[in-house]
Amino acid sequence: MQFLVIAKVVPGVPMDKVLPLVKPEAAKVWEYYAADAIRNTYYIADMSGAVLLWEAPSLEAVTEMVSQLPMVQEGVLQTEITPLKPYTGTESLFAK
Repeated sequence: MQFLVIAKVVPGVPMDKVLPLVKPEAAKVWEYYAADAIRNTYYIADMSGAVLLWEAPSLEAVTEMVSQLPMVQEGVLQTEITPLKPYTGTESLFAK
């Protein structure tokens, strides 16, 4: 199952608290990517956070992995996890 994770820096958190966590955060994201848990990662255009596409067997599994991100553990990153399913609306265009 796929999940969309939107991760944003908590408003008001100073950058001097965020910057030391960038490298450990990137290392953890890479670990999940190499393990086929993260499929894609994008910055949000204003650099306030990132959007990640995760693959996992359950919402609980993604929630546990997200909780292990260094920025989440330090309370500088807030996340929103949305379960996804295949879009089937196009099928109606081909119905007889």
